[in-house]
Amino acid sequence: MKAFLTFTFIFIYMFLFSYLGSVFEVPKNIYYILIGFPLFLGGVLFIHYLFERNDYGNS
Repeated sequence: MKAFLTFTFIFIYMFLFSYLGSVFEVPKNIYYILIGFPLFLGGVLFIHYLFERNDYGNS
């Protein structure tokens, strides 16, 4: 169930990231690669981190 939620949120994030890029008419040039790709990769890794970490406080 956790994996399904992870992939669902990653898919929604990918869709919104590409949609907002086209809405704000961001040109697809070298700056898009230098700024957009790290933001995209960082967001995906952050979502994965939020769903994969364990709560060690509860026993």
